[in-house]
Amino acid sequence: MMTIKKVLGTFITAAAVAAFVSTTAMAGVAGKYKRPNGKMATVSNCSGGIRAVASNGTVMFTCAKKRGSAWKSKTMKHPEFPGTFDGTVRRTKKGLNVQGCFGFICPAENWTKQ
Repeated sequence: MMTIKKVLGTFITAAAVAAFVSTTAMAGVAGKYKRPNGKMATVSNCSGGIRAVASNGTVMFTCAKKRGSAWKSKTMKHPEFPGTFDGTVRRTKKGLNVQGCFGFICPAENWTKQ
């Protein structure tokens, strides 16, 4: 039978490992990316998530949170379109796949890490 002290110790250890893995994964994502249109975006860490700012200053996503193998955001923004939308960011071999959905239409961009 596990004591409360052992259960608490196990929980704290698991939380520390999860935080380390999450921080390590985000650190590898931060950097400059070239979008398909040739313009740049900068991805950085923020409050337990990642954010991206386009070269024109538009914040494309703020603190997208890691869920499984992707980062999710309900407030993604495309520099050339009005409004915000649901989005998903996934790592690829060369960078990131950034997808936003307007209802059933879900265009995506592959960003290449520089």
